[in-house]
Parts: sequence; structure tokens; C-alpha cells
Amino acid sequence: MSDGFHSLTDSASNIIGLIGARAASKPPDEDHPYGHRKYETLAAGGIFVFLVLVVVEVLRGALERLYGNAPPPQIGLSSFVVMGVTLAVNLLVVRYESGRGRALKSELLLADAMHTRSDVLTSCAVLVSLAGVWLGYPLLDPIGGLIVAVFIARTGLEIGRDTSRILSDRVVLDEDEIRRTVTSVPGVVGCHQIRSRGSFDYTFLDLHVWFRGDTSLYEAHRLSHVVKDRLMQKYPQIADAIIHIEPPPDERP
Repeated sequence: MSDGFHSLTDSASNIIGLIGARAASKPPDEDHPYGHRKYETLAAGGIFVFLVLVVVEVLRGALERLYGNAPPPQIGLSSFVVMGVTLAVNLLVVRYESGRGRALKSELLLADAMHTRSDVLTSCAVLVSLAGVWLGYPLLDPIGGLIVAVFIARTGLEIGRDTSRILSDRVVLDEDEIRRTVTSVPGVVGCHQIRSRGSFDYTFLDLHVWFRGDTSLYEAHRLSHVVKDRLMQKYPQIADAIIHIEPPPDERP
């Protein structure tokens, strides 16, 4: 039952994922000048919510059986066949979805692959529990349910952590690496106010770049484009970089 509830959320999560991916694929418009990619992040957050609901349901059922007087489960050959087929299908899904997620740099596919990877672990735990019950240890049935809940909760925490980082605009790119790339352009004195946000495959960057006070506006503007091109070449995940031109601190009035 625990593994069945876990699998039930997969279908709902995939529906959310399809809707989120569809919305995220839209190009920027007047209402969303930064694009629609955070809809994909919201979809990953939806998967997290479903995992929380499943953990609560699995824990409730396992604790009721652990402290109640429920009759021992009836374990037969069909139980092992069902779990064996489930395990094989999940292994194939994890392998394919992880590969496509890395190739397409999709946080949603990677989140769902992580979700399905937890299915593999839970299926293994269920198989062990079924074997224990079949050998005459019925207590292993609710214990197996609790183990399933732990696996699901761990996956949910990982997805929730990654999703919260994006939605809270946590730093994505290393500031020192950005500074070294910017100062490698001849004519650039330095930079500060380096800020990055977004996901690892769709990042926005803004920073202040210093030029000598006697640099013409035309030359500073030209060099700022060189800086931007060099940054986007080194970090292809940058969707856009905004550069503010200013003199270094020692030349300011």
C-alpha cells in the first residue's frame, strides 16, 4: 500500500511536470520579460508537495499497523512478481529520464528522475519486507512502510531544497570566477556588485564594471560588450547579463 501510494504520486507529478514544462517553454513577453522558466521550478515544487502528502499517508498507515491489531498481510508469489516488475520499470525510467534531463538541462526532468530513483529504493525495501513477512516476521511489514516514508521524505527534502534556492534567488555563479573573467578583458580596471540568480541552466547576471575616468563613453560601451560576450562564452547558461559602467572608487568625486 505504501509503495502504491508512492507510485500514485508519480502520475500526478508527471501531469504537473507536463503543465510546468509547457508553460516554461513560452518565450519572454511583456508580462514576463525574464521568461517563463520559473513555471518549471513551480512544477518541481508541486512534486515536493505531493511527496509531503504521501509521507504523511504512508506514516499514518505504517504506525496504525505497528501499534494496532491488524491481521498479518497475506504474502504470495504474486506479491514478489508485482514488486519485481515495478522495480524493473523504475530502473528503466530513472536511466532514461536522468540522461534526457542532463542532455536538455531540465531541472524538472532531473527532479522527477530523483523522485523515481526513490521509487527504486522503496521497491527494494518493500521486497525485503515482503521476504521477512513471508519467512514469518509480520512486524517487518509496518517497518518496511516506515523505511519507505524515510526514502520519500529524503527525496522530498532534496527537491524542496533545490526549488527553494531558485525561488529565493540564491547566488548561482561564483563571484570570484566572474571577477577573474571580467578583469581578463584589457581596459577593465575591476568590478563589484556582482549578482546572479535563476537556475543552473538559466541564469541572470548583473554587475558594475570599472573603467578609467578618461575612457570615452564609446570605448567603455564597446568594452562592456566584450565583457558580456566573454562571460556568456564561459557560462553558456547565462540568459542575459546587465553591465553598469562606472569609474573605479579612487577616481570618483
